[in-house]
Amino acid sequence: MSLSPPYVSAITAAILILMQMALLFSVVQTRRRVRQSLGDGGKQEMLLAIRRHGNLAENAALFIVGFALLELLGAGHLWVAMLCAVFVLARISHVIGLSMPAKTVNRLRVAGTAGTTLIGVALAVRLIFAAIPYLTG
Repeated sequence: MSLSPPYVSAITAAILILMQMALLFSVVQTRRRVRQSLGDGGKQEMLLAIRRHGNLAENAALFIVGFALLELLGAGHLWVAMLCAVFVLARISHVIGLSMPAKTVNRLRVAGTAGTTLIGVALAVRLIFAAIPYLTG
């Protein structure tokens, strides 16, 4: 089996890095606007900017490693591309949901969380099945 570089994961990583930088810039702008140097200062606007940035950071790196490993283990690029696309859309949905006025149920935030969870489970299961043949020789 010939393996190729994880180019789908690389493109996805680039997209997520750009999203992370945009969210970082949003935190910096919010800090300047509300004059809050450290922490959220009890300001809801600051807390939301920090959470949008932090939530992506909490998820993106682990998923990129998983996607790259899946590609390196020989999973089809189309399969990995579909997982990556849904993950990116889920993360965008979550960011938009966290940007909307507070509601009891925010469908975009729920969709982002559900999409991330589903892709996480699918990625984990696929990684296990992709790696098993290499264990048995």
